[in-house]
Amino acid sequence: MPGPDPDAIELDTEGTRKLVHFHRYFWTGNTGNRETRAKEILRRAMAGDWVCNWCGDELPIWRRADAQYCCEGCRKKAARARRDAKSRDF
Repeated sequence: MPGPDPDAIELDTEGTRKLVHFHRYFWTGNTGNRETRAKEILRRAMAGDWVCNWCGDELPIWRRADAQYCCEGCRKKAARARRDAKSRDF
């Protein structure tokens, strides 16, 4: 399954105000998935949760709405840290 279209959603931050713009599908006008994804990204951005769990940088807009890490490297570093912490517990 292909990933989200990187140019379909834009996140604008103006001070404390956050806006999400999304583009409708060209041929069908169907907005279901993009609208749902845009709402979830806006909800997470307003809650301050649209940041990487490892490095703390803001997540790229092309990531999935439920993404936890900004890149594969951060995801792997977090997994290694969890694995090392688990091995020290024993």
